[in-house]
Amino acid sequence: MDTILATRAHLEPFAGLAAAGLDQADLPRILRELPFGVAVLDRERRTLFLNSALERLTGYTSAEVAGVPCRHVLRGSFCLHHCPSLAAAKAGGGCPSESREGTLINRHRRKVSVRLTSVPVLDRNGALLCTLDVIEDLSALKELEGRLTRTAGPGTIVGRCAPMEHLLRILPAVAGSDAAVLLTGESGTGKDLLAEALHRASPRARESFVRVNATPMPEALLDVELFGQAGPSGGQADDQGGGAAPRPGKFQLAQNGTLYLSEIADMPLAQQGRLLRLLDEKAVVPAGGERPMRLNVRVVAATGRDPEALVAAGLLRQDLFHRLNAVRLHLPPVRERGEDVQFLLTHFLGLFATKFRKPVLGFSEDALAQLSAYDYPGNVRELKNMVEYAVMVCPGELVLPEHLPPHVRFPAPSSPSGLQGGAAASANDKPGTGKKPAARKKA
Repeated sequence: MDTILATRAHLEPFAGLAAAGLDQADLPRILRELPFGVAVLDRERRTLFLNSALERLTGYTSAEVAGVPCRHVLRGSFCLHHCPSLAAAKAGGGCPSESREGTLINRHRRKVSVRLTSVPVLDRNGALLCTLDVIEDLSALKELEGRLTRTAGPGTIVGRCAPMEHLLRILPAVAGSDAAVLLTGESGTGKDLLAEALHRASPRARESFVRVNATPMPEALLDVELFGQAGPSGGQADDQGGGAAPRPGKFQLAQNGTLYLSEIADMPLAQQGRLLRLLDEKAVVPAGGERPMRLNVRVVAATGRDPEALVAAGLLRQDLFHRLNAVRLHLPPVRERGEDVQFLLTHFLGLFATKFRKPVLGFSEDALAQLSAYDYPGNVRELKNMVEYAVMVCPGELVLPEHLPPHVRFPAPSSPSGLQGGAAASANDKPGTGKKPAARKKA
């Protein structure tokens, strides 16, 4: 403890406090009362002091670990790779404070998620006196992130911004009902993943999840594709070929499960009318049939365009829109998710570093600045692909600007005529503004 008290004479704030009557016992008392963990390590990284918060976290008392190497007290992922305290000791105290997230194994062999910030304390000559390891308990935050990730499926729908946390918070309640759902959001925001998450979190999770793309085809064929085709009497085709064989449609294949219409406005208006009747009556008459077939199917529809504009343009039936819009979930574009950009970058970097077995730990400041300033017109899908590319080509621990895709490092200049910019704005911005939203600059 004398080591840390000796630092007071070399630090101007503490020198001033000492002149004002700070007692030798005051500094440990101040550290002890802090709401986060603090460990004091000597030059050889032996434990000198644990404050009360860290005693509770590790299960050890300060007295029983005095003089014990920190690797036996603060055991965890830091001991294996890139220990901040070790880096400070090797640099002779010449390195700045450094933060890393990882796990710590406490006395009861329980893993605790923590953030470790190692702060070297120097004497007047710049030599290392001791190191302060500040340890924040991230268990509650990681539990919340894990709960949200499990709700939406591993590695799929994640986010920390307010709109995403709200969406993921209400997701279990929406999934538990049988109400039809309308998903909105630009291309690449994760509508398909959200639809699957709704199915997996629902009581129908053991049944089929059937996705339908209403690709352009003759209406008669699409009618059969969606609602099926009835066979001749008895359900069998006759030997002379006088009747078509019965064919189940997508709705019949999704019986007791979930049917996902990935772009509802691509559906012809006639089929939209049949869908509306199916939602109301829970039954459908297959093509060529006479008797309705009872169906128990949960319908999830999605569109990447403004549904109100689709109704105004006559591409989406107003009555169907009102029926679907009762439960509407919106996925915001990346440019409006602000603080989520760095969170998503870190999230996907961890996934791909594990997948490719690469030692990549993070982004350099310059690379992170370029990625944070980028628009992401392809939203989360584009961001994920960019991180995958960067991890693949990065040979070291940090992603540098030269490891980013060329279109990020060398963005195309805006067209003087404004034609390209106008097209981009019409795809990415709210109609009629002609300006990129302010949220883009904050991302």
